[in-house]
Amino acid sequence: MSKLEEKIIQKGQSIIESINLSAKHESEALKHRLIEEAKADLEVQLHKAQQKAKAQVEQAKQEGIRALRDEVAISKQQLIESIFTALKEELKHLNKEDYFNYVVRSIQNQAIDKTEEIQVNKKEYAMYQSILTTKKGDLFEADLLNQKLGKDYQLKLSHTPAQIESGFMLVGKLYDLNFSFENLLESLTKKYEKTIYEALN
Repeated sequence: MSKLEEKIIQKGQSIIESINLSAKHESEALKHRLIEEAKADLEVQLHKAQQKAKAQVEQAKQEGIRALRDEVAISKQQLIESIFTALKEELKHLNKEDYFNYVVRSIQNQAIDKTEEIQVNKKEYAMYQSILTTKKGDLFEADLLNQKLGKDYQLKLSHTPAQIESGFMLVGKLYDLNFSFENLLESLTKKYEKTIYEALN
């Protein structure tokens, strides 16, 4: 082999080695770049997945809190209703003296003509008759009540039944006053329901 051929072969060998080295460097750089891009992409995907999981946990937590709050509100409402139901039952089972005192206190707080009629439901008529008067008839003076209320009272107990479940009505010439236990409970509920609800917090 001539020297020229050797030089050509050496030159070719050198070019091949240079190309191989360059290709190796480029492939290493490409590999490194692809790994870095894959890592960055994975980090982005991981961050998105973490954010999504965090949002789902927060949503579940908020839904749980809302559901718990709703449950608590329902329980409070049921408790309040049971308080007023128990009070209604207690009112229905008052003894005669307490009934009499309820009538006295209810009327004392009113600006009335003092000549009104008292009407009660048919079922409770005999009990009211026994505590309000010593007289009998269709419309007669509630003498025991008038005596307790004081001067100028001329209230009468009427045999006409009131359309109420319990308690009594005071029927006047211009207007009637409702002292039924249902009306009393309704006004107590309006007055104290919010206070009781807040006290249960």
